[in-house]
Amino acid sequence: MNGHPGLPFLPATSVRLAGLIACLALGTGCGGKPDAKPSAGEQAPAGDSAGGGARPLVALIRAADWMGSEWGEDAIKLGLREADMEAGQDYELKVSSAQGDLATLPSLIDAAIDAKAKVIVTLQDATLEVAVQRAKSVPIVFDLLSDPFAAGAGTTDSNHLPNITGVYSPGFGDPEQTRRVELIQHIVPKPRRLGILFSPEEKLSVTFKDRMTKAAKQAGLVVSAAPVSSVGEVGEATRSLCGQKVNAIELYGNVAHAGFASLIKVAKECKVAVFSPAPFEVLQGAVAAFFPDFQEGGVEAGKMIARVLKGESPAKIPFYRLKTTKLIVNPGGAGNVGVTLPPDLVKQADTVVGEGAKKK
Repeated sequence: MNGHPGLPFLPATSVRLAGLIACLALGTGCGGKPDAKPSAGEQAPAGDSAGGGARPLVALIRAADWMGSEWGEDAIKLGLREADMEAGQDYELKVSSAQGDLATLPSLIDAAIDAKAKVIVTLQDATLEVAVQRAKSVPIVFDLLSDPFAAGAGTTDSNHLPNITGVYSPGFGDPEQTRRVELIQHIVPKPRRLGILFSPEEKLSVTFKDRMTKAAKQAGLVVSAAPVSSVGEVGEATRSLCGQKVNAIELYGNVAHAGFASLIKVAKECKVAVFSPAPFEVLQGAVAAFFPDFQEGGVEAGKMIARVLKGESPAKIPFYRLKTTKLIVNPGGAGNVGVTLPPDLVKQADTVVGEGAKKK
């Protein structure tokens, strides 16, 4: 899949990413904000329930907010549209978020069940993990995650729980994290020490940290890992890594990503290059991101949701594994920390943002 009419691409730079750049420049948000942490007993707005002949409710739940979340959700709605289903006409969409407080995820899942959601859409691994435990009879479609098998959703793409299907990308495009280490070594002159911010309460974040540590050590780097349990800890944890003379920082986990604004502020002060598995954080100053094709994944997830809304059982829909990965770079962000991006890397990148965005 190389693009869709509703999410067009310019050469090397998507219209959606360009729109987000404009939002950043203006200091404004893009798209509507999700509902804030509803209680377990909260009901969907009138007409949202799947019962009584009303439009079926699609309850989209995410573990944490991240820049570009509305872009991913637009891709899901595009997939539904390509399956001839329009929001407000063929279904109602309700979005909620744990806003990085993972302890509230059970209440969000329970609220969707109480509202008689026809489909629960789980974004990010932590959300699916909770849904597997609490929504055993409601159809679930997952997206924007790395390992549905670790969450207990199944054992293979075709052998999975009968009420669950969705889209995933192992390791967010690099299961062993080796390509991320190679990217850092290609950009940062003679790196010696890598810093990793991770969320110890999130199993997948710990797994990524361990894989990145192994890959970095095999490449001859020393690794300093700093745990963050709340958004408020991210800035200080970043400063501690700077004190250990790291040459680059990578981050994993919803808490670490939710605190990215603090991370990048401190990293700029310390002149340390930040790398991320999220392309939208490159718009906020990270140097580069190696990431799956989230647009493709969102569209595929939307089509899966449509199939379920039309009566098909998730049991008959295999998991969809994203295989396409992309590279986004920010020459200006690199320059802010005293790093110059190699011309060959800029030429190879799928998207170039910030200063020096012109390519080829």
